[in-house]
Amino acid sequence: MAPSTGLTILQVLSWLNYGGVESYVVRLSRALQARGHRLLVASCGGQLEPELAAAGIAHFRVDFTGGKSLSGAAALRRLMEREGVDLVNAHNWRAGMVSHLATRRAGVPYLLTIHGTRKAVNRFWVFYWSDLVAVVSEASRRNLVDDFGLPEGRVVTTMIGVDCARFRPAPPDPELEAELGLAPGAPRVVHVSRYSHSKAPVALALTEASARLARTAPELEIVLAGQGPEAAKVAAAAAEVNARAGRRLVHALPGRADIARVLNLGQVTVATASVALEAMACGKALVAAGKGGFLGTVTPENLPAAEATCFADHQAVEAISADRLAGDLEALLSDPERAAQLGRQLRTAVESRSDLGPLGAEVEGLYRRVLVDRGRVRRIAVFHLNQIGDLVFTLPALKALREGFPEARITSVVRPHLAGLLTHSGFVDEIVRRPGSGARAAVKLGLGLRRRRLDLAVALSQSASMAFCAWLSGAPHRIGYLDSDLPRMLNHRVQERGIPCPSKVLHLVRSLGLAPAQTEYVGLLRVSPEDEAAAARLLAEARLEGNGPLIALAPGESARRPYKSWSGAGFAAVAAALREEVGARLLVVGSGRDRPLGEEIGVGAGGGVANLAGLTTPSELAAVLARCDALLGIDSGPMHLAAAMGCPVVGLFGPTDPARTGPQGRGHKIIFHRQPCWPCMTPTCQDRPCMKAITVEEVLVAVRRVVGAPAAEEQRR
Repeated sequence: MAPSTGLTILQVLSWLNYGGVESYVVRLSRALQARGHRLLVASCGGQLEPELAAAGIAHFRVDFTGGKSLSGAAALRRLMEREGVDLVNAHNWRAGMVSHLATRRAGVPYLLTIHGTRKAVNRFWVFYWSDLVAVVSEASRRNLVDDFGLPEGRVVTTMIGVDCARFRPAPPDPELEAELGLAPGAPRVVHVSRYSHSKAPVALALTEASARLARTAPELEIVLAGQGPEAAKVAAAAAEVNARAGRRLVHALPGRADIARVLNLGQVTVATASVALEAMACGKALVAAGKGGFLGTVTPENLPAAEATCFADHQAVEAISADRLAGDLEALLSDPERAAQLGRQLRTAVESRSDLGPLGAEVEGLYRRVLVDRGRVRRIAVFHLNQIGDLVFTLPALKALREGFPEARITSVVRPHLAGLLTHSGFVDEIVRRPGSGARAAVKLGLGLRRRRLDLAVALSQSASMAFCAWLSGAPHRIGYLDSDLPRMLNHRVQERGIPCPSKVLHLVRSLGLAPAQTEYVGLLRVSPEDEAAAARLLAEARLEGNGPLIALAPGESARRPYKSWSGAGFAAVAAALREEVGARLLVVGSGRDRPLGEEIGVGAGGGVANLAGLTTPSELAAVLARCDALLGIDSGPMHLAAAMGCPVVGLFGPTDPARTGPQGRGHKIIFHRQPCWPCMTPTCQDRPCMKAITVEEVLVAVRRVVGAPAAEEQRR
């Protein structure tokens, strides 16, 4: 399930080894986590798993290499359902294909991020684009637009970002120098990279240039750190140079996790992509060279051009060569003061443009566009459940929709008897009363809504008829729950199952990219002056004598959930005791089917209990409860109406979970005896041990506390 403050976001990439894409995903995940989201990562595994674990980010190994794309997609889909994923961000080509297949089946929004360039011929094999495609350089954006034919507005450039707190200027670490056999204080050039076929030429060219560089700086050391399929070739080239030099001029290290410590060993760095930014954050002079070729020394003047090519990683510039590398490096090594000044300038630039905070905010904004582009939503329909409590649960969601789409016209689709609860809310512009049950009614409703040309359909109801209506309405965005009775009618399915409850509704709202300002329904239910007048009339006609606390009893359960009921005799005993002890004025509330039970309670209490069951509409009942000092009832609609109107509640719970469906707000008391068979949602349960465990005495104690009345023993003293 999603956390209370954000989305559950799944990042998918092929491997989690050292490299630009991998470090970007770790960096982005930490930035989004700091903004209140729950981050998950799925890959085939790798050396960066401990870094994710240290940040509290869960990693799931999913193998989709080689011919395992379909099985990998199925595993991802199961992961999405199990973890309640709200959005998937895939990074690069194979991860994009697998994620596309999985999200289409799961109904989860999907974003593809491209971290490089490809030849135009590949456009004939790519079918897995997302509605928006993210890139991390201008060169990559132009590649997708010019060579792959994607529309300009579909490709969005985002920053790469760097953790400026982790990567910061520091003197060389003496312990690391000793570990690597480096001479303390020696001038150094550092190169960190993934040794792929396209990037290893940089390390090889730097190794070739080392002898020439050593003539400029006789004590020079070259430090290479990386891994990949060409690592053995790089190590062999370094060994050959060292043999000719008669000393260890080039130190070829395997891939390391302590990249900041390695970068701070030198005065100059040769790097591309993410490592270039990390070197800048460490305050190092930078020579940009990558799989695109040679760009040269980075200065404040050419920094925008360097960023546009991801520091020579995403676009062919000048061909890489040992001579070109040696020329720029000689100039920096022979003028240490200029190198140090450039490092300071680059650190200042990266602090203002590439830190984790802006990265998280920028990508979060892109995610919210992927979920629902608010600027394009002008007409919304909300399909509500049929029960009073379920509708009250949705009030914070409606408020969030109103605030998130202030220019949109919002239509609520409800059962006729519930319409009054929304009429004066200020959250909806129109109320459509459902015309009945059955397929014919659903078709009539769906076609009627189709004429409104909806942009978004929100199915809070899990029924098949409402999912069908959402589809028939023609809304291009149709969001509902995974456990809808017709989930295929919805193209955005919230990966959560279970009975309706406030947290489930808020999960759906957050899955639209909204951040509800209010998560409780207290204060959001508004009744009309006519409802207020009806409440005053009903209470006057009840002729409740005395001026003791006005207490409502809500004993009735819905027809579908009889297992939640307590005993009529129990309510009667409590009513009699309250009338005798504190002079309570008592009334029974509920629907028409609860009226016989109200009469039974009145007789059992010895009279003096007004029976309003069946005499009020839901909105009139809310107005009545607003005048009460307390409500005693089972888990039911009247309980939530009372809590929403600020009336303290004593709630009797058994088969349901008070943590999920209990009254919201303050001043309530919950009585709940968990049983071995809990949680029970079995309508045929006859024994109801959970409800039978509730005693009259403990209910009396709770009601006395809620209304501030002393116990009977205290009154007698």
